[in-house]
Amino acid sequence: MASEEIGKNQGFTLIELLVVVAIISLLTGIAVPNFLSAQTRSRAARAKADLSVLGSALESYRVDFPDYPKSIHANLDGTIIALGIFATLPSLTTPVAYLTQLPKDPFLGSNYQYFSAVLHPGLETRFQKLYGDWILLSVGPDKDINLNAISGDLTVYDPSNGTISQGDIIRSQKEGQHGSH
Repeated sequence: MASEEIGKNQGFTLIELLVVVAIISLLTGIAVPNFLSAQTRSRAARAKADLSVLGSALESYRVDFPDYPKSIHANLDGTIIALGIFATLPSLTTPVAYLTQLPKDPFLGSNYQYFSAVLHPGLETRFQKLYGDWILLSVGPDKDINLNAISGDLTVYDPSNGTISQGDIIRSQKEGQHGSH
């Protein structure tokens, strides 16, 4: 008779299974947002490190050449304009390898954005006053460029505004003079 009672109590009731499923769902609901937040934080940290490496390569390039890399050259009434408007910096890998390869923005999988604005050696623009001769940026978690290259207005990514908040992760020649990076 004792063996008959043991056989009857070997399964789980529907209520017990529902409680287990509810607990697993609750834990998953807590873990997934934390995982996604950690993933965004790690991408932001990688972007900051990559931008630091790119900034050092730009400065090394400048030591060897008269100016920073440019992507657009124009002659405007005798004033030579050379801009690096969102260039991909191929000159950092060839002919002199300041970097073996260009790192990719972890938020898009494409090249980091680069902007350099030296309109004339004696003319300093608002952009240059704010950032120096160049700025590198990652689009950040919002995956949108928040830089107005003419005015120099920029929204800097700040994770305290929410992990996926607006703003770009930046590195500039005048590091530390225009918000947190």
